[in-house]
Amino acid sequence: MPVAATRPLIGITSRPREDPENPNWTMTDDHYAASVADAGGIPVALPYCIPFGFEATALVPDIVRRLDGILFTGGGDIADDSFDGHAYAPESHSPISLTCPARDAFEWALMRACWDADVPVLGICRGMQVMNVTLGGTLVRDIKDYPTKTILHTRGDSPDSPVHHVRISEASRLAKILGFASGGVNSLHHEAIYTQAPKGHVVAWAEDGTPEGLEFDEKTFFLGVQWHPEKLRTQPQLFSAFVDAAREHGAAERAAQGPSL
Repeated sequence: MPVAATRPLIGITSRPREDPENPNWTMTDDHYAASVADAGGIPVALPYCIPFGFEATALVPDIVRRLDGILFTGGGDIADDSFDGHAYAPESHSPISLTCPARDAFEWALMRACWDADVPVLGICRGMQVMNVTLGGTLVRDIKDYPTKTILHTRGDSPDSPVHHVRISEASRLAKILGFASGGVNSLHHEAIYTQAPKGHVVAWAEDGTPEGLEFDEKTFFLGVQWHPEKLRTQPQLFSAFVDAAREHGAAERAAQGPSL
């Protein structure tokens, strides 16, 4: 198979299994792996914590060197003390749940390393929030903490069906990838961006103004969406663009390293 057609290795972040009888188990949703595989990538699950005292953050440099792209997935809320305690806007006071400081620490280190190495990143739901916070933005703990009225954003009973519409900046990379500037999306979140990261651009909004898309122009592919395209299964072009960027990144890295012995 030609190098240009090589299937890139795509890391997929994991989440805690919500099972008190198996507290050391981590899991990934098969929808992520299927979306990556359908787009031509090879999905690789990334545990955020390894037992017996070995921290997964120690593996971050090797992960970034060996993988061609990273998909940051959805999941529970960011813990209060994670990201040096700067994840949330001071004005936001709603309760949070399903936190995992070990996951936060791993994804913080991984996101920063991807940024430094220009490894392609796609952030979905929590993944977009981690992207924003890592790079200097803040979140609200719940959309009801916004000073303006908001619409429903959490519909767990219909994870694969559109819940509300989003408006996407026509000049954005996201709109060019998706091929539309307005459309229906599903919604499974209650936290959201409050202030955008200084180098980022919010490029999509729900009907109530809630940020739904984030991108960083100075990187090859650093993009996040608040909805769950892996569950909708109607936006394969987003995963194709991400996997294509990862393939090009991997090919460039291998070319820079020279022929292997």
